[in-house]
Amino acid sequence: MSGGLSRVLQTWFPDIVRSAPPETSRELLVAAGSIYFAVNRGERDLIERNIDDLLGPGDKADSVKRRVFRNILEHYFEKLLIANRPIGFVRRFVSERVSCSGLESLDEALARGKGAIAVTAHLGAVELIPPTLALRGYPVSVVLETGTSRLRAALERATAGTNVRLIIASRGDKVLSGIFEALSEGRILVTQVDEVDAWRRRRSRTIKLFGNSLFYDHSLDFIAKRSGSPSVGVFCRRFEGLRYDLRCEPISPDPHAENVAEKALRLWERELLEAPEQWYEWKKWELMKADSA
Repeated sequence: MSGGLSRVLQTWFPDIVRSAPPETSRELLVAAGSIYFAVNRGERDLIERNIDDLLGPGDKADSVKRRVFRNILEHYFEKLLIANRPIGFVRRFVSERVSCSGLESLDEALARGKGAIAVTAHLGAVELIPPTLALRGYPVSVVLETGTSRLRAALERATAGTNVRLIIASRGDKVLSGIFEALSEGRILVTQVDEVDAWRRRRSRTIKLFGNSLFYDHSLDFIAKRSGSPSVGVFCRRFEGLRYDLRCEPISPDPHAENVAEKALRLWERELLEAPEQWYEWKKWELMKADSA
């Protein structure tokens, strides 16, 4: 979301999240993040302008503005919790607090023998998706980048000895070959459809979403068709009291029969409009719009 915010929280809060009760460390992190946004008013104003632009000014946008900053900070809490707590704690946390539905969509996809592409977005408790699936016995590979080397090292330690594999370009991993290797081994590949920094933004390739003409990248189509892997939408919403709901639904059982990227983006549009306060890439909204380029 924000390089400055990410560095602040990842510098000062790993030890707090590691040692304090989750409810306490979450509230401390949210308080510190609220101070950050109060001081860095330009970032806050940009996010609020983009909320107005995407949703249209009015009561809905105003309601989202009141809730979005806490949700952004809750995302960082979840990230630090997964990276810095012992694996036993993470397993208990996920087991007790994350409910799941639609897992049969993943089972049906994996039954085809070509792995499965789990498509999500920068929305909700996305950091809880890999450990939740791994806890239920699914082999998971995740393409990701981290804001600091400290967080990357923490995630590497947290996933060591588990059924979660990380694919990280900045440490020298060959991302594309890692993706196809994971799928060929029958693993679930978790990827985010709104990763705009990785998009090849071309005016010749746009899609109408949120009432705007947005760029979109065809990489998901390429991966799905080349691997033959089915795609499943996987989203994890957060609720009060450190409760979460992970839901799966099929996107494309046969990647050769349809445009996987387009279907995935339309699912992202639906999920975002249902819970806009839980999206945390508001600063990058203008980068997605073809009309703004």
